[in-house]
Amino acid sequence: MTEHTTHIDVGQSKILNLDADDQGNFIAFTDNKTVITNNHNLKIDIEILFPIIRRLNNGTFLIADSRTNNNVNGYIYNFSGQLIKSFLAGDGIEDIVVHYNKILITYFDEGVYGSDGPNGDGLAVFDFEGKQEFGVNSSAGDMVIADCYCICKHGTNSVLFYAFTDLKVFELNLETFKIESFETPNDFSGTSAITSTANKIICHSSYHDKRSFFSWDRNKNEVIKFGDYSPGLTGIKNGKFLIFSDRGYTIINPTE
Repeated sequence: MTEHTTHIDVGQSKILNLDADDQGNFIAFTDNKTVITNNHNLKIDIEILFPIIRRLNNGTFLIADSRTNNNVNGYIYNFSGQLIKSFLAGDGIEDIVVHYNKILITYFDEGVYGSDGPNGDGLAVFDFEGKQEFGVNSSAGDMVIADCYCICKHGTNSVLFYAFTDLKVFELNLETFKIESFETPNDFSGTSAITSTANKIICHSSYHDKRSFFSWDRNKNEVIKFGDYSPGLTGIKNGKFLIFSDRGYTIINPTE
């Protein structure tokens, strides 16, 4: 297992939320309302309790409040600090992934079974204008997400996610919105982080083992348990995981 830690100069402030990739690109939001990236450092005038920040493209970023009482809680800014668009991102946000020019928002159970809004879909897909294009619970027939535990980018136009109540890995094609489900081994029931390589799905932390990684070869239907790491990881691309602290972040490659 290899780890690469990047320290960010945030002065006396603390990072509240952060996203990064394995190429060294990051975006962070601090407790003094500052957005920091590799090339930007700007303050924005926003009142937000539970922030989640994601870069949309080279010109814009999204910041959302995980909790809302059915009020607008998704805000798209440019890197001059100008608010471009605001929209209802939904209550009970678990995670946000930006992939294939779409915003994917997942929700935990309090959001799914709480107020009306996109959160009722368990996983909702928006365009970069904040318009919802797809929702799993309202569009996927008999499938119901009660709590979306984790999600990651997968290939050029898909994501993988793991959800309760089925406790399966699902693949969502962002071009067709077709969902494929996989009978998932019990070894990582309740996993809280997921990523993938060309031929394997790698998960971290389960109901019964909070610290191990699990590598699943779907072709062989073989699961290998390995490694040891504290909980709190988020799966990113290429079989890697992310964790951040008050002053930086670490990329973990469990298979190296």
